[in-house]
This record gives sequence, C-alpha cells and structure tokens, in this order.
Amino acid sequence: MILRALICLLLSGAAPARAEIFLHARAERLAVPHQGPFVRTGDGAIWGLDERGALVSRDEGKTWAARTIFDSATFVSRKERALLRTREGVVLYAFLNEREKVFKWDDKLGGPLEGCRLPVYVGRSADDGKTWAAPVLLQDGWCGAVRQMIQLKSGRIVLVSQVAKANPGRHVTLVYVSDDLGKSWRTGDVIDLGAQGNYAGKVAGLTGATHGGGIEATVLEKQNGDLKLLLRVPHGHFEEMTSKDGLKWSASMPSTLEASDSPGMMVRLASGRVALLWNRYTDPEKKLGRREELSLAFSENDGVTWTFPQVIAVNRVPPGAREGAYWLSYPYLFEPVPGRLWISTMQGDVRAALAEADFLAPTAQPPDGSAVRIVMLGDSITRGARPGVTPQTTFSARTQAALRAAGVRAAVHNVGIGSERTDLALARLERDVISQRPALVAVMYGANDSWVDTGQTASRLGEDAFGANLREIVRRLRAAGSQVVLMTGPKIGEKNRRNGLGEDPNLRLARYMTVTRQVAQETGTPLVDHFAGWDEAQRGGRVLQEWTTDGMHPNPAGHAEMAARLAPVLLARLR
Repeated sequence: MILRALICLLLSGAAPARAEIFLHARAERLAVPHQGPFVRTGDGAIWGLDERGALVSRDEGKTWAARTIFDSATFVSRKERALLRTREGVVLYAFLNEREKVFKWDDKLGGPLEGCRLPVYVGRSADDGKTWAAPVLLQDGWCGAVRQMIQLKSGRIVLVSQVAKANPGRHVTLVYVSDDLGKSWRTGDVIDLGAQGNYAGKVAGLTGATHGGGIEATVLEKQNGDLKLLLRVPHGHFEEMTSKDGLKWSASMPSTLEASDSPGMMVRLASGRVALLWNRYTDPEKKLGRREELSLAFSENDGVTWTFPQVIAVNRVPPGAREGAYWLSYPYLFEPVPGRLWISTMQGDVRAALAEADFLAPTAQPPDGSAVRIVMLGDSITRGARPGVTPQTTFSARTQAALRAAGVRAAVHNVGIGSERTDLALARLERDVISQRPALVAVMYGANDSWVDTGQTASRLGEDAFGANLREIVRRLRAAGSQVVLMTGPKIGEKNRRNGLGEDPNLRLARYMTVTRQVAQETGTPLVDHFAGWDEAQRGGRVLQEWTTDGMHPNPAGHAEMAARLAPVLLARLR
C-alpha cells in the first residue's frame, strides 16, 4: 500500500513531534500552519484566526499577517471557533473567552457548579474586516465549543452553540439566529437529549458527564430552505434534527451515519454538493480507534444519501501510547476556489488540500487499506435507522460485522431511502450506486411499490412495472461490473396499518415478492427470501410484531434476523 506521509506539525508550545500522519495519496500537504475556520473577504484576502485575533493572507495562504481585532488583555480565544463572511460583507467571529474560564464541575453534586463558566462572545466587522467593534457577550455559563455559523438564503444567520446544565451534568445545544447581520441574536428551542445523550453508563462505556448530552453540532441549509443538524453523541452515530427556521427543532432521531464520539463538519460546496468531514470508529463493534481516522463523504441530496466514506488521514495509536496524542479530530473545511478543499483539524494538526473531483468515487490505495465495497439499496426498511434503531443495529451494519468476523474486510454502505419504489431507484442508480463502483449490491424493494394509498384503488406501481424495474436494476448493475443479490422484504407484522382499500398489506406484498423470486430465477440472481423466512417463523408461532418497531419496520431483533440470512449468501458470493 502506497501512502503519502505528512510529518506532524507541532502544536503551539508542544514538545516532541508525534508519529507521522498518513494522508491519502490524492491529498497533498497544505503549507498553512493554521487551523480553520477560514473565509475570503471581498478584496480576495483569506482570513483565519488564532488565540490573539485574526490572521490575513493575501497570497493564498503562503504568508500570514496578524490583525488586532480585540483587546488581548481582555480576550483570548480558544481553538473552538466559528467565522463567517456574509454576502453583504459583514464578518462575524464567535469564540470562547479563555480569560474568563472557570471550570468547576462535580458529577456527585450535579455537574457544573455555580460560577462554572466559559462564555461565548461575538466580534463583528461591518466593513469586510477593515474595522471591528468590541466583542459582545452572547452566552454566559460553560460552553465547551462553538464551531459553525452559516448564512441562509433569506439572509438569516445561524450560529450553533451549547451550554452546560446541572442535575444531571450535561450539555444542551442552543441555536442562535440573527436577522440583522449579527447585531442582535435570539434563540429558540433548547435541544436537550437528556438521558439519550448521557455519557455515563454501560452504553457509552465512559464515566463522568462533563461531555454528556448532544453537543458540537454541524448545521446545513438544505436546498428547500429547511435546516439539518447533526449532533455529536457517544453512541456510535450522529443524531439528526430538522428545522424550518432555526428556532423550532424536530425531535432527534438516529442518522444513517455511523460516527465516533466526535463532531463533524458539513459544508455546502460551490458545486452544490454537501461535504462532510468526521471521525468513525476503526472498530465500530468494540468502539475502538474513535479519532485515529478522518473521513470524507459527499451528498447530492442534502444528506439523504452519501458517497462511500473515504479515509483521508490516519494516525495510528501505538500500543501503550496515550490515545489523545494521536487524535485527528475537530475538522474544518474551506473551499478557497471551487472544487479545491482545504482541510484542517484542531486536534492532530491535519493540514491538507485535495480536489473535490478526486473523491466523489472511491479511490485506490486508501490510507486505511482496501476493502470490498458492498451497497445496500432499498427503501426505509433498508435505511433502517429510526427511533429505537441505530445505524449500528441495522442489517447493513450487522452484515458488515459478520463478514469481517469471517475474515472478509468489507465496507457495507447503506443507501436506503424512505418511501422509495423501484422506479425511483432506477432514477438514482448511477449517482448513488454505480458511481461508487461496488463489488456487490444487495437490492430489496416492494413495500412501497405494492402499497395502495388512501383514495386509490391500485398499488403505487403495478406488478409488471415492478418486475421490469427489478430486471433493469439487475441489468445495469451487472453491466457496471457489480454482482447482485436480490432480497424479498420481510413480512409485515400482525398489527399493521391497513392500506387505502382496508386490506392487510401482506396480501399485495406477497404477490410482489413472488415477482421478485421470478426475476431472480429468470436472471440467475441469488435470492435472500426474507418474506418466506418471516412467514415460516410466523407459522411456527413467532409473533412478527416483536421483530418490528411499528409492524412494518424491523427493530434491532428483526434486523439481526435479516442479517443472519443475508451474510452467508454474501460471504459465499465474495469467496
């Protein structure tokens, strides 16, 4: 395996250098000593930040000049910062003031004690960085990090923050909005996950609650104007929330993204794609290696589906070494010109540049080693993640774990989309599947194709169209060089929702699963027959409702049963 090594830069004031950071072969060392965030002002200069103020480069990062933007006797900025230049030329800087830091925390007494504070300030320049007003206090109390600020199409500014709460000690997320370019701010719902985000206990495997809660969120404005928020939690995935205005937020639910106990960064690129930088466990089953790898993925549908995550930087922890000395985390992403990305991290001092186009599809010689790429294509049953079902407990993740336990280094990528039919799958097949060059694709549809909506008398898609679409999916995937495995969907539970005709939906679903079996036989495609397996289990006394969250969608037990059927078939094909 060919790796490009990037010698670690020393942390300011740090002693000896740490081990080499290995960059992806298509990334290059960025000769910029500073971490993000960065912005470009109207005169073409690039602005960054350090503890004492601003840094300005007029030669694309080759050299930097310090700029005083606040009184350093009063303010010292911690490294967790947010920076924004608005379309109107207003520059805003949100930071935590180290000068006022007082850490007083005792889990036995409820967490943060009276006087525990690390306040948030906002600095503002109304003239594109030429002059700066004195920073204004935005939030008192203890804030562990403030990392991102964006401007919406409407002009509204959204800033994500957090604050510590007591009894129990935890953090809650606060989203501030400004409709006057940062002159004044207001906040809406307090995003408090309570026990769901608690770090103490067996689930998280950690003690203490000083980082408990839902914290260090990244935020994105979707193309339709809604907002999407990904929260850091300690349970192996991001929690996802949505909002219409940044003030009122939906209930959280598990995202499809597996993530270690670290924050991510979503950024809308000039191409219209969304880029995500984040950390994943090197071993998601054992929750090991939580910050040794920095991953990158892209989305062309506002984060509904993502490209295969690609590891772009690695720093392995030697046996017996202190894990924190090798972390590559707290990422920032800046696009100085369309298609070129600057990537930096607060922890680990990654400084890299890469071309967006080089990473839209999996590349050769990844620094974490090659893996057999497998895609799971389907609807919400394939997507899996929902209240009560984390991405690690879906049949996709369980299948990956089973393959790896059997000695196959597999990367199983889930591109399931809720409510999807086979005609919609065909429309995105090139973008979400073929472009990712998978070795094998497992396909499962039928629940939505066969469904009859209220007021209708026929299924959403006829049986003939359903069969034709499945055949075309198989044909296109094989033409692209991928093996294909077809699956029938699981039988729906006893307490199911009746369709628009008042029928038990299993009556129609059974016919569509028969079509799936016929297509598999006609095309010589291996078949995993979940429907028949669940039907047999029901006839043997199994209550199928116990394998679902709502009668239709599998719960963790149902996903485990599906993975047990699927993994041996995939293993046989791969061997």
